[in-house]
Amino acid sequence: MKTFIEIIAIAIMVVASQMAFGQSKEKTLLRTEQLAARLELNDTQKAQLDKEFKANEEARKQRAEKYRALREEMKRDAFVERQAQHERLKEILTPEQLEKLKAMKSEGQRRGKARFQDRRGERMDRARIEQFRKRRPMMYKQRMERLKEMKEKEEGGGN
Repeated sequence: MKTFIEIIAIAIMVVASQMAFGQSKEKTLLRTEQLAARLELNDTQKAQLDKEFKANEEARKQRAEKYRALREEMKRDAFVERQAQHERLKEILTPEQLEKLKAMKSEGQRRGKARFQDRRGERMDRARIEQFRKRRPMMYKQRMERLKEMKEKEEGGGN
């Protein structure tokens, strides 16, 4: 169980790092140009900033590769541990009990998979889809109203 949790934690870290830091070279250049325009940077500053962004991008890529390798290693370790546990169970349980355990695991996986798919929205029925479509514009409108209120407060507070 501990190994499984570690695998999940590593997987989450890898995905998060890829999402947060998955920039291409064009994006670093675009980011540099945007900052240069806003901050009125000179050419030397632009070059230094671009160099810094590219160095950070390379470091992120190296971290992602390291986490990917670590995740693969942990997968192998978890597989070996599951096999060892299965062998230990074979020594303890009778063949009938092993069959029952196998059936229980299979049933639990089917139920868990159905629940998981339902939560992810893969099995959304038409009523839920329509409900979501109706709420979406309303949520957008509410968000825009809140932003407008915040902006008015900022402008009013500055006077």
